[in-house]
Amino acid sequence: MRSSWIAPLCLIALLTVTGACGPLPRPFESAPGTANDLLVLEDRGGIVVAPMGGDWPAEADLLVHAMARRLTGLNVPATTRGLNRESRVLQGLVARRPQAGRPSELVIAWELWELDGRLVGGYTQRRALEDLENLKDPADADWRALTAALAEEAAPKIAALVQAPAAREAAVPGFPGARLVVAPLSEGPGDSRESLPPALRRHLAEAGLPLAKRAGPDDIQVRGRVSLEPAGAGLDRVAISWSLVSLRDGEELGQVDQLNQVPAGSLDGAWGPLAGAVAQGAAAGILDLLRRAAVP
Repeated sequence: MRSSWIAPLCLIALLTVTGACGPLPRPFESAPGTANDLLVLEDRGGIVVAPMGGDWPAEADLLVHAMARRLTGLNVPATTRGLNRESRVLQGLVARRPQAGRPSELVIAWELWELDGRLVGGYTQRRALEDLENLKDPADADWRALTAALAEEAAPKIAALVQAPAAREAAVPGFPGARLVVAPLSEGPGDSRESLPPALRRHLAEAGLPLAKRAGPDDIQVRGRVSLEPAGAGLDRVAISWSLVSLRDGEELGQVDQLNQVPAGSLDGAWGPLAGAVAQGAAAGILDLLRRAAVP
């Protein structure tokens, strides 16, 4: 049964403050290769901290190794090399945001993945830095202090994802065995293609829905589309649609629509906090749509 849902979201109030925002982290790309030495752990599990992705302003290995050391100090076996069948992969995605009249800011989105493509969870951290552009030498003591502080903040959040008591496996309402796969956006204004999919994944995970990076035959794909057109009087009309498609039979289960008029040009650059607001509204709509689509 095909359903539709209009996500409640007041875009205009948010869009008026997005002009100073910089790019958000790019989507999770891939796990590290298996060419490195295999990691041998007593519990045959642990976390492999993958190379950083995105716009890291200096030698990224500093933060990768700092995170692995801090996780190990929290009794979570962690390494920067190799994989085994029970490893999880931690990927850090970085954006650097210059801010007019204020210190530059780093935004780091950490995502923890199972090797079968399931998202375990994540954590996003932001840090305003004085004189960030002057930190050029990775061996500089300020860089070492910075990476240690970032790892000190984020590692407990990541450790909690694997140290908490095992929870009942999440399920898609009415679709046993299915997971949600957020497809890349093929087009969209500004940095919507980079910022919206990871934001939606995080909010879907917070809603208790199982996610996967690679689609299986029983999964449900979430396909997004963003369109923008002039609406006159200094306004643009933005339409964001999320279609849910069953990969078992190719049937479209329904669609979540987000519609509004926004100040002209306000979506041409970085979406900033708006990406999270859009994703939050879309996730609520997707959960409601799934519940209604499951009703005979």
